[in-house]
Amino acid sequence: LEDLRRWLDAQAGAIEGLADALLLGGLPPPFGVVDPRPADLRAVASEPPAAALARALGSRIGRLHDETRQLVALARGEAQADVAVVRTAWRLFVSPTSWSWKPFRALWRWDAPLLRHAVRAALAIACAYALTFMLPWQAHGYWLLLTIVVVLRGSLAQTLERRNSRVAGTVFGCIIAGALLWAGVPAWAMLVTVAVAQALAHAFVLRNYLVTAVAATVLSLLQAHMLGRGAGPVFDVAERMADTVLGVAIAWTFAYVLPSWERGQLPALVRRTLKAQGRHAREALGLAQLDAADDEPELAWRLARREAYDSLSALVQATQRALVEPRAVRPPLAALEKLLAHSYLLLAQLTAAKTVLLRRERLDSERLRPELQASAESLVAMLSAPTAAVPPESSGPEALPELPPVPQGGHDDLTPWVLRRLALADRAAYKVQRDAGAVLAELAAPPR
Repeated sequence: LEDLRRWLDAQAGAIEGLADALLLGGLPPPFGVVDPRPADLRAVASEPPAAALARALGSRIGRLHDETRQLVALARGEAQADVAVVRTAWRLFVSPTSWSWKPFRALWRWDAPLLRHAVRAALAIACAYALTFMLPWQAHGYWLLLTIVVVLRGSLAQTLERRNSRVAGTVFGCIIAGALLWAGVPAWAMLVTVAVAQALAHAFVLRNYLVTAVAATVLSLLQAHMLGRGAGPVFDVAERMADTVLGVAIAWTFAYVLPSWERGQLPALVRRTLKAQGRHAREALGLAQLDAADDEPELAWRLARREAYDSLSALVQATQRALVEPRAVRPPLAALEKLLAHSYLLLAQLTAAKTVLLRRERLDSERLRPELQASAESLVAMLSAPTAAVPPESSGPEALPELPPVPQGGHDDLTPWVLRRLALADRAAYKVQRDAGAVLAELAAPPR
């Protein structure tokens, strides 16, 4: 395992060097990683199952070695890319750009998160607008409204994150702007600072909002001072701080008005995950790939796998956002963690089976056809009907087909490896079915 780790790390270093070279517009160094398939790999383990698994892992890292070498060769101009194949494959990954009213019509439901956020934001802005007429200062009343717009987000977790970043960024920005004005920097230096702050405010808005808040505060205070309006720089700094605190308080308060808790969104995300997993299983184990003359089945599988990962990513993000919600409306976090873990395990088993199926010349197709069809139907059926009921003693994981042993001997016939992966996928799908059923059952129950 240490040898395999070193070979894999060496390939990762080669890919990092390739990325750096492409970023800087240069050529990557020649690929000099030793092929991780030496003849003495058979002696790395004494136990037969461990030796077989080590050889199989070494063979897979060897295939990664071939792909890494091809990437470096393409970047160095030592190999030519098949542009026609690339263009054909890319068309399947381009989303349509048609426009319709259907997404807009779907929002007109009282429980729709976007509609609730629109109403919530309108109420908060109206309250802040009325407040600006009651404050003793009104020189920059839009600062209060702008704070609410950027802090109040669609979920409580995002609102709290923006709240903290906005307050901290305003404090640091006021300190920086105050120091510049106190030092009496010349006009040209102030113009350069304004340009840099403008660039930073836009560059980091999606990466690190704290940087954006600092830059935006410096930008607004310097611009207000250069316009020559207001009572002076000291008052502008104090007004900025007061408007930020008031705006953050209003946004934080209205975050609990017509809330859209993650608990209400999770059932749809769980069903989307199960649907994506079922489609991925159907594409990964499709019989058409055994007779295909091109890469069309493989591309369809890649699209299905991408949707499976996207659905799991959405479920992970919703689970993370739920961590800061009130305990009374918090979803079943432990059950969601199990569902996510077993879903990723199922994806890994199916991906491993698919990679072996791509090597059709070393498979017994006639033996695999009924097994693939039966396994695909079983997986789709389990993922289409989540259940949280306690099964009888004869229907647990031990009642599934017996797990085939680790294949021994050579690797000329990869069929036993596929059959083992199919059995492991059945067990993972059973756990996903049970976990999804448990999550949906707890979400259907009223919050405690």
